Amino acid sequence: MGKATLISENSSRLGGVDRMGIGVRVWKSWIWPGIKIALVAVIAVALVKIAFFSSAPEESAALPTGQVVEPVISPVLGTITNDVTLTANVQESPAVDAKVPMMGTIDTVYVTQGARVEAGDVIAAIRNEKTPTAAAPSSPEASGEPQAAPAVEPEYEWNEIVAPTAGTITKLNLIEQQQVTVGEAPVSITPASFIVKGTIPPAQLYRLATTPADAQVTITAGPAPFTCTELRIASGAAAKSSSAAEDPSGASGAAETTDTTTVTCKVPAEVTVFPGLEANVVLHGGVAENVLTLPITAVKGQAETGVVFVQGADGAIEERPVKLGLTDGTLVQIAEGVTETDIVLEFVPGADQASPDECYIDPMSGAEICGMLGG
Repeated sequence: MGKATLISENSSRLGGVDRMGIGVRVWKSWIWPGIKIALVAVIAVALVKIAFFSSAPEESAALPTGQVVEPVISPVLGTITNDVTLTANVQESPAVDAKVPMMGTIDTVYVTQGARVEAGDVIAAIRNEKTPTAAAPSSPEASGEPQAAPAVEPEYEWNEIVAPTAGTITKLNLIEQQQVTVGEAPVSITPASFIVKGTIPPAQLYRLATTPADAQVTITAGPAPFTCTELRIASGAAAKSSSAAEDPSGASGAAETTDTTTVTCKVPAEVTVFPGLEANVVLHGGVAENVLTLPITAVKGQAETGVVFVQGADGAIEERPVKLGLTDGTLVQIAEGVTETDIVLEFVPGADQASPDECYIDPMSGAEICGMLGG
């Protein structure tokens, strides 16, 4: 009895295993491949429909819904500090000529080449023989023959060539008994001092309503900023003459660099500098406080007069002439022509790019910047 029951149970288990195996084989052999085939067919049909039978949606007409609006601003009260900044370098002071004050003959030379002199020292003495006055003949003696006039000692007038500045004699074209004429420059003295020299774009001269007497100088990696005195600004023929004097050889290279405006000033004696050092020079061109200002991008014209583009209540734009004052390279003073209530185009129409003449010196960095300057 027990044995028969065990055989029956085993047979049931084997029968269940056989049925499961058959089901798995049917799934793998028939059902799953069929599903994959159906999926591939559906995808293929969908692709064919998309490729050949899809209807593209009608393109809707694209109509503009906005308009370009020019940025506008109003003049505002502000302060403009008109400081012109330029780069420069330290140089030895140029030689100064000692000129002949009187025609005559060199009687004595008191100095030698390379000697150190102070301002006012005598370099050489000049003599000039005066024209002798004719002596009256003496009365005849008993012999009846007139006697020769007594000999007259020559008379001379004297003058001196003096040093116009302290320094070292670097040129001495004088010898005793040499004939000289008024205005000759046979002696040159190089001062024991230094200058700071740089160039400034001619357009920046508009910013200097008056020429300052001095400048603020900062030496790169040098001492604290100091005031540089005896400021000179030379342009045109004056700059060319200065360059020729510094390079008497007349080399063509020197002539090519004279078409510019030079700025020079004297370094104080107590400041230690060396030739070739780089420097930043700040020229103080004035301050305008509590004045109407506009960005330079809004003004066509940068000096004395200009034009702004004012927007009316109806949106129409009109050109309006204005009188200009100081500028710092970013803002410009509007002296006449607009008020705080006017609406002005922030950018001059058509001034998308700056030309080479529309560049300015950044008062903070000293770098040349070219941007939209508005004409």
